[in-house]
Amino acid sequence: MYDVIVVGGGVTGAASAALLAREGLRVLVCDRTRLPAPAVSTHFFGPTTLSFLDRLGVLDEVLATGAPPLRRWHLEVEGGYYGAPMLPRSPYHYNLCVRRETLSGVLLRAASRHGAEIRERSPVRSLRRDGDQVIGIEGAGWSEKARIVVGADGRGSPTARQAGAATTFDAGAMRCTFHAYWEDVVPLPSPALELWHDGGHVLQVGPCDGGRWVVMLSAPMGEYAAIRGDEGYERLLRSIPAMADRLRAARRVSPVYASKSLRNFHREPAGPGWRLAGDAYCHKDPLFGAGITDACVAAETLAATVPLAVDGDTPQARESYATTLDERVGRKVRAGLAGLRIDPPEPGQLAWIRGVLAHPGLALEMTRRCSELFAGLPEDRRDFWQRVADGASEVLGLPPAASVDPS
Repeated sequence: MYDVIVVGGGVTGAASAALLAREGLRVLVCDRTRLPAPAVSTHFFGPTTLSFLDRLGVLDEVLATGAPPLRRWHLEVEGGYYGAPMLPRSPYHYNLCVRRETLSGVLLRAASRHGAEIRERSPVRSLRRDGDQVIGIEGAGWSEKARIVVGADGRGSPTARQAGAATTFDAGAMRCTFHAYWEDVVPLPSPALELWHDGGHVLQVGPCDGGRWVVMLSAPMGEYAAIRGDEGYERLLRSIPAMADRLRAARRVSPVYASKSLRNFHREPAGPGWRLAGDAYCHKDPLFGAGITDACVAAETLAATVPLAVDGDTPQARESYATTLDERVGRKVRAGLAGLRIDPPEPGQLAWIRGVLAHPGLALEMTRRCSELFAGLPEDRRDFWQRVADGASEVLGLPPAASVDPS
């Protein structure tokens, strides 16, 4: 009998197993694939996740993967450029870009050191039940019992489906995503988290572990067929003059990973004997750049609530987990989606955008005046811009945004 079985050995499952095993629980991690495994995702994370990795005792191992600290951010918008250092708002005033299989490998080793059992290539076929209570899992010719089963098996979670977890929010898919790994990209003078906006397309670019670069492209859904495949992806990248220059001697060293079914949704996260975490609970477009952070949030929430449930999974224990996840993950996604639009600028706006980006002093002065400008906006628009400002501060590692509430 295990205290906890975690289904899925990605970042969410591995981090959860490490924390739960460190709490002294008997933990089993099962995954249908060989571990660690890659994932279609953004690879960037910042101070919140770095702090989590440090508390877990694995930050030095993550840094040793060779992913350079990204202490600057670099913004390209319709041919205009603006760059700046990431200002200190914690001891970790930088970002990292680490492939998911590398990061989950570090976390799986930590889970194993704390006593968790890792079982790869062991697909789970069904949940075991005693009435309404989930009491374990079953595979092909094997079964295991547990007091709590955690589904950390991604947005298509079989655990969620078999547990009967209801979808409680669904905004559908808004963008399609493509990413690939490159070598010999022309670097910037200093490593940076790069965000590019061009004609309704968004690129996230950065040097990662293993001497590679990741170039992720987010595009409108209607362009999926035209971009899908190696040629379409590369053709679009090389149509952007500054990006073509960066890639002039580069080699793509992986397939192009494409995804069209990136629904933004969340599910009921807890029931008798089961919990959902990571994308199994709440999946959002990779453009949010929050997947790794939310995985760590779920792991810490499990570690805070599951030990109290192994002696008896009460409605109060389930409610505590569900409420915390909604406050820290679900609500943030719903708010972000309410104002997410990425449209190409009107022709008349381009000169203004390029002019502002070309004058950092002007850009800084504009941000200082934002509170005065926002004071005249209707309340709903102030709320929207506050969310935008707060999200930018989190992603770019800037100090907390000023309040736009005129009161």
